Amino acid sequence: MTLKTLFKSKLGISATVIIILIAGWIINSKLNSKEIYDLADVKRGDIIEEIIVTGRITPVDKLDLTLERGGKISRVYVTEGDEVRPGQMLVELDSSELRASLEEAEANAKVQKAKLDELIRGARPENIQIAKTALLKAEQNLANEYGDVTQILNDAYAKTDDAVRNQLSALFINGDGTNPQFTFSISDPQAQIDAQSGRVVAGAELNAWKSELAALNLQSSASKLEAATERALSRLEKILFFLNRTMDAIMDSPSSVASTYRTSVTAARSAVNTAISDINGNIQNIASEKIAIEQAENELALQFAGSTQEDIHAQEAQLAQAEASVAVAQARISQTQLRSPITGVVSRMDGKVGEVITANDAVTTIISNLKLRVEADVPEVDIGKIQIGNHTSVVFDAFSQEIFEGSVIKIDPAEVVIDGVPTYKIKLLLAVDDPRIKPGMTANVSVEVARATNALLLPSRAIFEKDGRRYVSRKLPNGTIEDIMIELGIRGTNGEVEIRSGIQESDTVVIPERT
Repeated sequence: MTLKTLFKSKLGISATVIIILIAGWIINSKLNSKEIYDLADVKRGDIIEEIIVTGRITPVDKLDLTLERGGKISRVYVTEGDEVRPGQMLVELDSSELRASLEEAEANAKVQKAKLDELIRGARPENIQIAKTALLKAEQNLANEYGDVTQILNDAYAKTDDAVRNQLSALFINGDGTNPQFTFSISDPQAQIDAQSGRVVAGAELNAWKSELAALNLQSSASKLEAATERALSRLEKILFFLNRTMDAIMDSPSSVASTYRTSVTAARSAVNTAISDINGNIQNIASEKIAIEQAENELALQFAGSTQEDIHAQEAQLAQAEASVAVAQARISQTQLRSPITGVVSRMDGKVGEVITANDAVTTIISNLKLRVEADVPEVDIGKIQIGNHTSVVFDAFSQEIFEGSVIKIDPAEVVIDGVPTYKIKLLLAVDDPRIKPGMTANVSVEVARATNALLLPSRAIFEKDGRRYVSRKLPNGTIEDIMIELGIRGTNGEVEIRSGIQESDTVVIPERT
């Protein structure tokens, strides 16, 4: 090989090497240009994990108000939307009969006062005869009241039997059997159990009551009649519990058919309440006549005994008792007056002048306009993180620049499916009342479910997953990069994540951004 040939050969090899090096540099530059790294230092700080949901304002106090007595409405003082104060009159029943009773009680108090004055002057024969007549009259009145017991109990039984067996017949299959079942589906299993077992109890109580009434007659002793009356009230309370649980089951039923039975159950409850009221009225009348007899006996004894200082004191007690009767009559009149127990707004007014209502019928609804709470639906994926007492921050659309503090006070155990997703209702109580906040307002709620202080923090975009585990890429002092497996803690709403193990404070990690 000549020198010229050798030179040409080496020149060719050098050119080839240079070309390969240049190509490698170009390729490497292109590869490096595809991946650019940002750097982030591991730092310490505080982090809060929150769940964001949307809710609405509901009143804490929502009261369905009823009257303790039945009767005809004579005055309605407010309408829907009116603001009311505690003690403000809302509805009033016709109390003319009760006012007559009040006048009678007041008159009796005057009589007792006159007797006291007479005792002080001394007894007279005509007063003794008057006292005897009064005692006979009181004894006859008591006998008449006992004579009414059998009729009142039979009437109460008839009303109750019709309520349970006739008005509710469409609600149950095998109603009088040992295992009655609802004819429609029920959402609340406890209400279903209570109502169905209550139907068995109601049937048994009615059967026992019927047998007992058959043994009563006008010749039955006072003690036997009183015992039968007490047992009747006990049975009616059990049956009323059954009716109330039946209404609860209807209200919670998803079945459209269930709502058609509300009227029947309402009528049944009204009948049973009327029966209870009639029996209690008879008991009160008997008690009043016993008191009248005692008063008449005391008066007669007083006349025979003469006007001693002790007798005068006894008559003073009779006068005090008569004045107490006046107070009772006044209290009964107050039972015809429905007053607001809270500061709030009338959201519903069903009472109308001239309408006849029964005791315990809901006449109006008052909602508080100060104490409010927020209700929100939380998806099942988040509900497990929320606990009673969790701190909340609330922003209302109407006051978007203000934050209202609160806390979780209730988590409903039953789910509600919304758009195919199971959700659970939570209730929050605001820490401070604000009169600007109204029921129905939209609330944007942040529920604090976890908090860590002085924790190791990194941006969540620095974390990647490999083989089911989480890693970060740590940059070593020599410039090389290694993947480190880490354990995550809570995730903050600002994009940061708590790192519980794997790296230390001031470590530097790379955050790849793909171009």
